[in-house]
Amino acid sequence: MLDILAVGELLIDFTPMGKGQFKANPGGAPCNFLTMAQKLGAKTAFIGKVGEDAFGVQLKQVLDQQGIDTEGLVMDSRHGTTLAFVHLAENGERSFSFYRKACADVMLSIEEVNLELLNRTKVLHFGSLSLTDDPIRSTVFSMLDYARAHGKLITYDPNYRPPLWNSEFEAIEFMKKGMGYADIVKVSEEELELITGEKTLESGCQFLREMGVRMVFVTLGEKGAYYTYEKGSGYVAGLEAKVADTTGAGDTFFGAVVQQLVESGTPVTEIEVSKLEQIIRVANTAAAICVEGFGGIPSIPTKEQILNRL
Repeated sequence: MLDILAVGELLIDFTPMGKGQFKANPGGAPCNFLTMAQKLGAKTAFIGKVGEDAFGVQLKQVLDQQGIDTEGLVMDSRHGTTLAFVHLAENGERSFSFYRKACADVMLSIEEVNLELLNRTKVLHFGSLSLTDDPIRSTVFSMLDYARAHGKLITYDPNYRPPLWNSEFEAIEFMKKGMGYADIVKVSEEELELITGEKTLESGCQFLREMGVRMVFVTLGEKGAYYTYEKGSGYVAGLEAKVADTTGAGDTFFGAVVQQLVESGTPVTEIEVSKLEQIIRVANTAAAICVEGFGGIPSIPTKEQILNRL
């Protein structure tokens, strides 16, 4: 049995390492998420597509090294691996330039998906970057329909990357469509306002709850995180960190949260507030360690590092 299965993009992040110098780091939000969950003890697997090129081979090796099941990873001889160049501001915040048009990750068709992996998992995780283009958009919605029909827990990260959408209107439309499937959602403050049009965390989260989302987490950078669900709402403070690169911090946070929720064995609507806040403290700690390194997967901490920082 699998704990968590994720579908989506697996790519190379070129992280700046000085003037005109970039380092090729493995990344992509779903696999950052899985890496954190795997390091905390979850059994994880990934469904996606990379090019049958040097980058694709490197990415498969990285997932294998992390212990993530790559049975559902397709190697494509006709389309190249997706690339992203990360641009860092002085405070560590980043923006992206993508080389993704007709690249392997967007070319995943439903015929290439191993549905047996979906049958074997407790959780299906996806993000909105899978909803920017077909055929992967249709593939993911087909998987979501299947997962919902088979009673799987669905987790969702609407990662907004403006360059990948034709318009903000289109982005909001499909990000909202994704919400219609999700049990648990992680958003940033900016993404919450973009999707809901609401100015406060409380009203934005209420908007998502009314769409059927059972548990919402809003990441607040160094301030920590806000949560809301049936039993309550609140803030859990963040930790001080020497920020080098924020890439993967939200994924690390969410991977830690979902892994602990699955491990608890308690339905999301029934978990006690005190237990949930304890889970978020662990996740905040993991994210704080992540931002002190460069790149997505390479910066994700081990369980020991998290416990030591706690």
